[in-house]
Amino acid sequence: MKHHFENHDLITEQTSQLIDLTDDVRAAVDRARIENGMALVYSPHTTCAIVINERESGFSADFAELLAEIAPAEGHYYRHDDLDIRSEGIEEDTADFPNGHSHIRAGLLASSSQAVPILEGTLMLGTWQRIFLCELDRSRPRKVFIQVIGE
Repeated sequence: MKHHFENHDLITEQTSQLIDLTDDVRAAVDRARIENGMALVYSPHTTCAIVINERESGFSADFAELLAEIAPAEGHYYRHDDLDIRSEGIEEDTADFPNGHSHIRAGLLASSSQAVPILEGTLMLGTWQRIFLCELDRSRPRKVFIQVIGE
């Protein structure tokens, strides 16, 4: 069995941003020279998700709107943002950038990774399916790991 690993660094622009990674994953599969196996796309960030869906502006806007309704960035009390009671995972800028909403959104999506089969050197995505990194916090430097395994 062969193994190929890539780290992709990027900077997101805003919350609910969907960054299409599909071409990057296809290129990694090509570089891996694996005919049959699996491509794993993983985000090592608590407030990001890897999602598979359609690249269509209506969907992107609807998705961002739904996330804002379910876990609004403002106007809702999150214990995660209350530094009078929070005692874990505090960084220098935690008070400046409350992100309880982004952790709730990530927990609901629960998708830090997606695995896509590879058959005859081709990602087995549906006609309209694309692989996205979804930013659930603010503009930040992010990493995406792509691991391709197989024969």
